[in-house]
Amino acid sequence: GKKPNDPPFPLFARFPSRIERAGYQIYNYLDNSLYPVRPLYFGAAVAATAAFFNRSEDGSRLMQMVPTWGDGALAQYAKVGAVSLTVTYIPVCLTRFALRQFYFKYKRWLFEKKPSVLTQVWGVIGSLLSLVSPRLKSCESLLPSLPVPVLEETVKGYLASIRNVCSDEEFAAVEKMAEEFLKGEGRTLQRYTKLYSMFTENYVTGFWEKYAYLYSRSPLLINSSVVHLDNFVNIPATQAVRAAHIAYIEFLSHLAIDRQTYKPPGSGLLCARHYDRLYAIARVPGAEVDHHENYGISRHVVVLYNGGIYKVQVVDENDRIYSIDQLTDIFTELLVRADTEVSGAEGRVPALTHDTRNGWHANRSRFFESTPGNSKALKLIESAAFAITLSDEENWDYDPENPALLSRFMKDTLTGQGANRWVDKSLNYVIGTNGRYGGTGEHSIVDGSEFDHIMEYFVWMENDILTYPSLDDQRAREKAFDVVEAGKRVKFAERLEIDVSQEMASEIDRCYSAHQEAANDVDLEALVFRRWGKGRIKKCGCSPDAFIQMAIQLANYRDQGRFVLTYEATSARFFANSRTETLRSVTDASCAFVRAMEDGGETDKTHCITLLRSACELHSTRNRDCMVGRGVDRHLFVLFVMAKARGITSPLLDHYIKQEWLLSTSHLPNVTNTMKEDGDDANKSWLGASFGAVAKTGYGVCYRLAGNHSIVVYISSYHSAKNTNSARFRGRLERALGEMSALFD
Repeated sequence: GKKPNDPPFPLFARFPSRIERAGYQIYNYLDNSLYPVRPLYFGAAVAATAAFFNRSEDGSRLMQMVPTWGDGALAQYAKVGAVSLTVTYIPVCLTRFALRQFYFKYKRWLFEKKPSVLTQVWGVIGSLLSLVSPRLKSCESLLPSLPVPVLEETVKGYLASIRNVCSDEEFAAVEKMAEEFLKGEGRTLQRYTKLYSMFTENYVTGFWEKYAYLYSRSPLLINSSVVHLDNFVNIPATQAVRAAHIAYIEFLSHLAIDRQTYKPPGSGLLCARHYDRLYAIARVPGAEVDHHENYGISRHVVVLYNGGIYKVQVVDENDRIYSIDQLTDIFTELLVRADTEVSGAEGRVPALTHDTRNGWHANRSRFFESTPGNSKALKLIESAAFAITLSDEENWDYDPENPALLSRFMKDTLTGQGANRWVDKSLNYVIGTNGRYGGTGEHSIVDGSEFDHIMEYFVWMENDILTYPSLDDQRAREKAFDVVEAGKRVKFAERLEIDVSQEMASEIDRCYSAHQEAANDVDLEALVFRRWGKGRIKKCGCSPDAFIQMAIQLANYRDQGRFVLTYEATSARFFANSRTETLRSVTDASCAFVRAMEDGGETDKTHCITLLRSACELHSTRNRDCMVGRGVDRHLFVLFVMAKARGITSPLLDHYIKQEWLLSTSHLPNVTNTMKEDGDDANKSWLGASFGAVAKTGYGVCYRLAGNHSIVVYISSYHSAKNTNSARFRGRLERALGEMSALFD
């Protein structure tokens, strides 16, 4: 493993040439095809086998049994080479087959409290494999396909999940639909699904990406974006220095993923297929459906500043990666450059990307693709590794004594200002004048676990690998900045010229105004609960995630006076090309606990503790079921898609698809186990992430357990909804956490 002072990925000095990139891509292909055998060892084994066949008596006799390939030495060498390759690969192939069928398929360890003999054998195999550290995608082809659940179990799970969120009359009607579904169209759709699953490694992901994300016509920001913030306490930095650090670290991360030198999630047990889509990619709008344009690796980033859009090279003319000092010079020059402000519609061009997807598609075709100059600028933006916004905001911060600062910081990062994000990019980083920063990710491209991974590595690099001069030294350097001298060392930011016609200006103003209305409607509040953290929860005998989910249920019941359909995103990454599953948090057990707390939890603590532990245990078990492919929602979703494709009417599936998630939740787990967050390192914790509420009359709750010291929660809703209020929910959640902890006092 890596030592604390080792970087999470190599600190590359150069951008790879085409030949070098082709070389490591070939190596990675071989490594991924042969793992756990390294290509070097495999090549040596092939050579040894060839020598045996060519020089030994026994080998010569065996070769005589193989049909001749023609006359001459060349034919004989080809024959020996082919036979040697085949003979050497057979044991590798059998080993990989055995690993796929047992080690990568085996999931019983998730459910056992005491490891069985089989689980112990599985653990020994894992220990042996750890001796041959996998690369990022070494195990991708070994992961099993996602199984299609048993239809009856899915329907049973669905009915159980809605029993407490609908009236008796509605539930009776849905039960009848379910009965007819299982006797009729359900069987047909299940056969289609199973047949489809035989020809793809994951029967869900293609449909999920297309119909849950890419077919959506809603604006991306707020609706399909996830955002994160920086640390509790940052190392002090000016805006230019912070921008340089972000550009440097994320560019190295970009190259490390391309070279597959990232440590794979779950030591190779989890899918890493989608990491290639974190950088140098854009979601391109379509008239009916969007698509992703992946540019591989890129030498530049795009910077939005003061209304202008700039291309910033991260490498010099000899493909040497700029140092942090050199990048600081580039950003300093841009910040002190005279007359950079671009006013009016010309300074709000990115507002077009905030539009509905079909609206942006029409404007993209009309104003960019049909104009050569604008088309060139668009390609440079979309092919950038990522985007950086240098904001004029000076008050973003986290202060325990002033929680409103953090709420505003997160809301501004989620909504933007209407023209300071290029929304189609996978990653948009935004930096305030005080050096505080956040980031926005486009959700169709990847899920939270990939964003978590790169953020945890970013924090590792920031806190433990790279160094900062003192803030006084940074300011002194900027004050003494010499543009002429700096210009000899680096290439300065190049402004991208975009021709804005009168018609285009009108559309920019429309998009900008529409986004202002949407942004103003967002009601977002932050809660940093610092009385205790996950250590306290574990001492209570509960899963930390399940405990917080029960607190959310209690808070929401008090807020809405009823139980509502609740979504928690959970991982399905044990399978090839997988993403997420939905964990439905409302159960009979969770409702029993909430009612007991409302009926006098303080007077009968023992009963409430029993119900809480029971609810948490069930929640954790159902989470593990989702992880091994026994969830409800993705199966029903694919059945719904199949029904539409085949023209089959299904009242049950129509009812399922129309139900709103009035409470959408997400937990940010520790992906890399590299975070140092306790004791003296408590302030190195990062401040978590957020998203817009899925339903216009519901809540979105995103939380992160920061070490053993804090729980960071963000609650989003909409001012236009009369039944929700994020500040009110925050208060009720804080009360619920306190009361639940007090049960164990």
